[in-house]
Amino acid sequence: MDVRVAVPGADPESVQDLAFDLRRAILDTDVDDVRPATTDATPAGAKSGAALTVGVLVVTLAPTVVEGLMTVVSSWLSRQPRDVEIEVDGQRLRVPVTRQQRDELVAAYLRRLDRES
Repeated sequence: MDVRVAVPGADPESVQDLAFDLRRAILDTDVDDVRPATTDATPAGAKSGAALTVGVLVVTLAPTVVEGLMTVVSSWLSRQPRDVEIEVDGQRLRVPVTRQQRDELVAAYLRRLDRES
């Protein structure tokens, strides 16, 4: 599952700081792993190797943990500035996130898992 943090107009370092803060919160759940997303494309003049994709986390988890993850994401969002946006596998949430929005996101994700299996 990809989780993307976005803040319109923010510099990449601020967005990455928010993503790492969210990563720490997610690691307190029962997920298997959370790591920054990487890309093989490196900017001109940069050293070779994988570069971080700013604001994107790759979360590895069992389907039974999705609801707990969404609770953590919702709680984290409630403590952020108004312009923070989270995208989880194509579903976007903006502050404030209601319980209904979180429940809809979880349901949509679980439906997608069912179709893929």
